[in-house]
Amino acid sequence: MPANLPPQYYKLKHQLEAAKTDEERLQLLEEMQRATPKHKGTEKVRVDLRARIAKLRKTASKKQTKKGHSYHIPKQGAGQIVLIGTPNVGKSQILASFTNANPDVSPTPYTTHEPNIGMLKYENIQFQLIDTPSITPDFIQPWVLDLVRNADLVLLVVSLASDEVLDEVEIVKSKLSEAKIGIQGRNNSENSHGSAIFTKRVWLIANQVDNPGGPDRLEILREFYDDTFEIYPLSAITSEGLESLQGKIYKQLNILRVYTKAPSKPVDPDDPIVLPIGGTVIDAAISLHKDFAENFKFARIWGEKWHNGQTVGRDDVLHDGDVLEFHV
Repeated sequence: MPANLPPQYYKLKHQLEAAKTDEERLQLLEEMQRATPKHKGTEKVRVDLRARIAKLRKTASKKQTKKGHSYHIPKQGAGQIVLIGTPNVGKSQILASFTNANPDVSPTPYTTHEPNIGMLKYENIQFQLIDTPSITPDFIQPWVLDLVRNADLVLLVVSLASDEVLDEVEIVKSKLSEAKIGIQGRNNSENSHGSAIFTKRVWLIANQVDNPGGPDRLEILREFYDDTFEIYPLSAITSEGLESLQGKIYKQLNILRVYTKAPSKPVDPDDPIVLPIGGTVIDAAISLHKDFAENFKFARIWGEKWHNGQTVGRDDVLHDGDVLEFHV
């Protein structure tokens, strides 16, 4: 079966050949892994990528042991989302208001010194939300950039209560540019500042929309950055804009939910399996338990795209909302 790799894979491969450091190579290999579709034709490619990534991570781990401080936060939930921004824009308040985390929330700048993690609930799934130390014109914690590179989505938070809202955006853009991280803009256009190794999807979260001057500053943001960022107004105090943002995050992550049931038993609607779009029946079996994958015979499926109870095989592609009944 041919690999049929996407153009993004070959673009990253070309950049990999020109990379000069192990850090750059690791970042590009991880991007290539995410860009590689899962099917039989790409199995050798995916195995090779995993081996190369593991080797570079082992090397990086040895170097970091010598250097000292570093963070790698394992991904949990349906996606990993990182909050970044300058001091006093309300990142910690967002984390405290919308997740189970209890970060220190204070008007005093630089309250956050370590990454804080919470789970943002959306319907019957959760996203992992990570708050990070503030970014200033003079400094950004190097490990914050590591989190940005590894995230599924980056939320650049600014404050609509501040007259410096445009400066808040430019400070963060500058630091990302210095780290050769480009911004994946609206309509998939790239704003990579020329020298970027790769681009990341970054959304602009206009926090404190409930502030009296918030709507006017929001219009200013849109005037300057509407072509660069997806802009989402939000209030960490009143929750205005939260429901819309959650739905947009779900769509952006390119994931789907499938459900399982035992024969003659009802579906559990509160415990879906989350897969990338294009996920197959065997991918769902692996996520459920390795025994289901190893002993898989067939599955029955219910959903809008199927005849209810239809028999499907391991390589059939799933759709959002499908229900599977595994037979082993």
